[in-house]
This record gives sequence, C-alpha cells and structure tokens, in this order.
Amino acid sequence: RQEYDDLVYLANKHEIKCTIRKSTQAGVAAGLLVMAGTLVAGPIGAAAGGAIGTALAVSIPKNIVPLNTLLEQTPHEKRGEVVKLFNEAFKEEFIDTIENSPELKLVLSGHHPIGVVR
Repeated sequence: RQEYDDLVYLANKHEIKCTIRKSTQAGVAAGLLVMAGTLVAGPIGAAAGGAIGTALAVSIPKNIVPLNTLLEQTPHEKRGEVVKLFNEAFKEEFIDTIENSPELKLVLSGHHPIGVVR
C-alpha cells in the first residue's frame, strides 16, 4: 500500500504523463537515434541523438494521459501488480543506463569521466 501511495505521490509531484498507445514505437525511434548519434559522434552524438530522439518520441504518441489519473483508476486488487511492474521497469532502465554508459561506470566506480571523452 505504501509503495503505491509513493508512486501516486511521484506522479502528482512531477506531473508524469504516459501514453496509452504507440509508446513502444516512440521508444524505439528515440533509442535508434541515440544509437546512431553515438556511432557517428561518440558521447556528444549520443546527447544530440537523445535530444532529437526525445523530440521525435514526444511527437509520436497521441493519447497522453496523466499517470496519476491512471493510478487512481486502477482497481485496488491490481495495484500490487502495478507497483511490481513499475519497480521492474525502473530497475531495468537504471541498469541499462549504467551498463551502457562508460562515463557512468567510471563515475560510480570512483574514476574520472574525462578520460572517456578523449
């Protein structure tokens, strides 16, 4: 119950919105642009590809709904499942972000990220 309330709190505080449809398509488009930017120009290309990919991803979905609305409409018996799915998604995202970023790996291991850029 507390984890679900925390999720609702975050959705309200940060005004998180989510898409009902086409979110996978938007995510793939954003990811491909980040990858292309990285291949072309390294870390700077990744940042540029991420910015362009995010802009593209935002323009793809049409059914954007506030997350807190969806959470409020979730039946009580399904809320535990929702928390579990969010926890898994957040964990995957954080692990992927760290594993795919040499800079973050260095910073988290106590080294300096400047050496990666050179």
